[in-house]
Amino acid sequence: MTRKRIPRWESELWSYISSGDGAHCPFYNDCGIRLKGKWCPDDNRENLNRVLDYEQSEPYFYDSTGCGGCGGIFKMVEMLAQKYLEMGKIHSPPVPTALIALCDKRHAVEVREVSLKAYHGAIWWLGDRWVIQLNSNESTSKKRFSLFHEAFHILAHCKASPAFSSRETLQQGSFNELLAEYFALYISMPKEWVREKWAEVHDLDKIAEIFDVPEPVMCLRLRLLGLI
Repeated sequence: MTRKRIPRWESELWSYISSGDGAHCPFYNDCGIRLKGKWCPDDNRENLNRVLDYEQSEPYFYDSTGCGGCGGIFKMVEMLAQKYLEMGKIHSPPVPTALIALCDKRHAVEVREVSLKAYHGAIWWLGDRWVIQLNSNESTSKKRFSLFHEAFHILAHCKASPAFSSRETLQQGSFNELLAEYFALYISMPKEWVREKWAEVHDLDKIAEIFDVPEPVMCLRLRLLGLI
């Protein structure tokens, strides 16, 4: 039996993540876009995190059209999300949470709801399985988004280095955290689905309900797609 090769873009993604320090974009120091004074997600993580952390209902102005560094790291994260949707044969919203089982086919992924004070979620490696902790005090849509965020960390742990065993080991607001947020954004709200549903309902509350995601992150997705 031949082993399926990893696509080149995915190998590049894990290589970029492995080569960085996790705190900043691996292209940060040499990014021509940033050096020209154009919009940079790394320099605006605090504002982006307010939106993705549900603290801000309306995203501030930003321009994501030129971002991604020389390797288009955000585009690769979106391609990764699409890959797992195709693997799970998911074709319509909302994306089932059972999809996270594909993040590590060799080990079980267990989800536990616990009362968390400082985080929306966390991951732990217990020697023979993964445990994802979700904040039991939050709404279903917030927990679903956090679940997909933590799924990215499992993928990164399995595919890239240095690996990390729990969210607490990372600096809050680090670039790796931002990549995990974008993975959750892309996998829970695929662009073609969002465009199709937005044309049908043209209502933020309703489309957030259809995709079962928090309104602020749906608003951000609509902005990224140029729909609002």
